[in-house]
Amino acid sequence: MGRTLTEASVPGDVGMAGTDDALWGLKETNLPPQEVMLALIDAYFYRMQWFILVLHEPSLRETAQRVISQPQWRRRDLGAVMTVLAVATISLQAVLPDHDWPGHHLMRAHSIDAQGLLKKLVAEIRSHLLDLLEDCRIEGVQVCLLLSCYYMFHSSPNLAWTTFGMAARAGYALNIQSKSPSLQTSVADEIRSRCWNHIIVSDTFCSIIYGRPASLDSTTVRQLEVVDDLTIDPWLLNQFSTGDSPLLSSRAVFHVKKAEIYALAGQILHRFRRLNLTSGTKEQDLEAIVQTTNESDTLLNDWRARVPKLYDLEYWNLDGRWDRIENQLPTLPPSTKEQVETIYLQAAILQMTYDGMVIQAHRPLLEQKINRFTSSRIVIDAVHRSLSLATAAALRVSRIPIHIFRNHFAVAFASMQQFTAGVILCIPPTVQPLTTAAHEAKDGVVRIIRASRSLNWHDRIARQTEQLLTELLKVTIQRELTHALADNAETPVDAQSTRPTATVHQGSSFTACSSTSQSVMTPCTTDQTVDPVQRGWGSDLNPLAAVMGPYDFLPAQAFQQLDDTFGAFGECKCIARVAMPSLTIEQPCSTWCLTTRIVRGTGVAHFLSHKQCRQLIGRQN
Repeated sequence: MGRTLTEASVPGDVGMAGTDDALWGLKETNLPPQEVMLALIDAYFYRMQWFILVLHEPSLRETAQRVISQPQWRRRDLGAVMTVLAVATISLQAVLPDHDWPGHHLMRAHSIDAQGLLKKLVAEIRSHLLDLLEDCRIEGVQVCLLLSCYYMFHSSPNLAWTTFGMAARAGYALNIQSKSPSLQTSVADEIRSRCWNHIIVSDTFCSIIYGRPASLDSTTVRQLEVVDDLTIDPWLLNQFSTGDSPLLSSRAVFHVKKAEIYALAGQILHRFRRLNLTSGTKEQDLEAIVQTTNESDTLLNDWRARVPKLYDLEYWNLDGRWDRIENQLPTLPPSTKEQVETIYLQAAILQMTYDGMVIQAHRPLLEQKINRFTSSRIVIDAVHRSLSLATAAALRVSRIPIHIFRNHFAVAFASMQQFTAGVILCIPPTVQPLTTAAHEAKDGVVRIIRASRSLNWHDRIARQTEQLLTELLKVTIQRELTHALADNAETPVDAQSTRPTATVHQGSSFTACSSTSQSVMTPCTTDQTVDPVQRGWGSDLNPLAAVMGPYDFLPAQAFQQLDDTFGAFGECKCIARVAMPSLTIEQPCSTWCLTTRIVRGTGVAHFLSHKQCRQLIGRQN
């Protein structure tokens, strides 16, 4: 199918590089014994398939049995062989830090060095990648997607970007964004749908991480129909009835919902990019940012409202429901136990993804320097609300039990989300020093640091998250104390009188003179003599007016302080300032630190040494 397409549409095509009857074998390594390969395939479907769906399990297992039973293959088998090797690569990366994986005994019995095998498998795939893409078959899309996942989280984000681009182009060449009339409802078309949905996810994810425009001109999510490998145990649905309507019978809903929120995020980024933000933002530009932020919030809330309870983390944690279920897990059949654990993991991923997108949607406004003397009430209130909602999202992320991901490929993704949340939570202490909100935020950072420390053996990003957030928290606490003792504070800060939290009352104005634990208040109009430090986040007076200029509104000032903090950590400042992913990028030097592409979700301009950049992206000096 692929060859007919290219021959018919590209003049000068001379055909495939090799003939279909030519035998070939691996060059970089020998294929591991069948029992080792089968163990790796089993591990893939336990540790990866629930998170990233580009394969149909029964079809892949059937293909793998045929591939691993022989040392050489025909040229036409290239796609199948490379797909099996890509599966083994992802699986190896996931099981390497898990000393309890039974496959380690098998590998030792066959004198196989797991780390060495991983490198050789990647080298083998790379040596055949162009031939695979020339074939223009779905396996080329699958292999590029899996390889880009490996590069993104565990090797080279720069290669991840390029490899994903090849997957997207190969997918477009096969027209997988549309249903194939000839395939109708079939496994082949189902695989196309799964690959296309993940291309949507990867495109938006890369756009956020790299700060570059999206690559796709269509983000229509395809529904999944052939889901025989994603069914939910009926006993499980009966035992834990959620009242979802219509009743769920497949785990495919997670993958569709994940693709939908990434498609929404892509639209949100595009809307902000169209504003053409610059450093000299005018009042009308600020109002446009406010409007776009509100529209983005509505889109995300609408998506959130449509998430079935089975994939709602709040549902699982309500009234200790998950604790009770967790106690029952040892008594369940193995397959049912695995499904329960998988669904909980998926619910946690959806929650983290949603909260991460909330932070992304509010960052453009928070990063603007607002003149508190001339800006409209609408703009100032919107900034307060954005800070509150972004902080609330970060706190929710900090409470997710990240240790549940430790033996899964998704642990790196979870660590990235926690790092983003941790940096955002370092803002409230400098905005409102010594208040309840500041204490809650610092507690959230400590939770993330401790959780990351528990995973530092399993994930490099977790290890770097612990190190960087620990140093950042120290500086944040020092700045909090400095601001609390500023000369403008004539009376002690009353923590009970300034208790703004994540909950926001909707409306254009409030007249109460003090904020409570249930609301974030706008300025009190009946008392103009109250000390600024004692006002809530909604005050039109800057609580740090004595140490700030008229344009240094609190969130933007906090971002700048975080910039300075990260700069102090480095030995050689290589600046890669990012005002907002996909919007504006200032790149004063030729070397763009890849670290910022990973931590860009924080919205902070990072000044890191070359050494730190390489460490955080998992590369050695």
